[in-house]
Amino acid sequence: MANVKHIAFYTNVMTQWGRDLGPKVTEAQLALAHVFGKPGKQSLVVAMALRADGVTRGQMLGAAALFDGKPTPQLNHMRALVNAKLLTRQPVPGAYVLVKGPKADQYIDLHGAKAASTAAEAKPVKVKASKPRKAKAAKVEVPAAEVTPVETAPAELTA
Repeated sequence: MANVKHIAFYTNVMTQWGRDLGPKVTEAQLALAHVFGKPGKQSLVVAMALRADGVTRGQMLGAAALFDGKPTPQLNHMRALVNAKLLTRQPVPGAYVLVKGPKADQYIDLHGAKAASTAAEAKPVKVKASKPRKAKAAKVEVPAAEVTPVETAPAELTA
């Protein structure tokens, strides 16, 4: 679990990051956001809100646009985490600033232990290489149909 690079999921966003988006999010901020949810636009915005300056609406829309080209607000996951008291919103005008809430450490300990135990139990899977298959020639049968040309049309069709 320690070898996971959470920032690697957002390579396309980080390479295009501009000054208008504020300081780049750190690996630690993304790791904390990924404890609470899967990687994606929602978790990226949560990580941006964990910065000291937080995230403004314009920064949120800009980061979402870099992620998949759709500048949409990403507040659902953030609001759910605040309502669950995993994160607490600080009263900063014009920005969403989040800090760990009263239930965050308990949640992190529980899910961190689960992640560590599943990583320890996982055994490397050996995959056998399959033998190359020989190409078989397809059998194509050409029907030998006899066609007799009709020189004159029957009397029934011409009348």
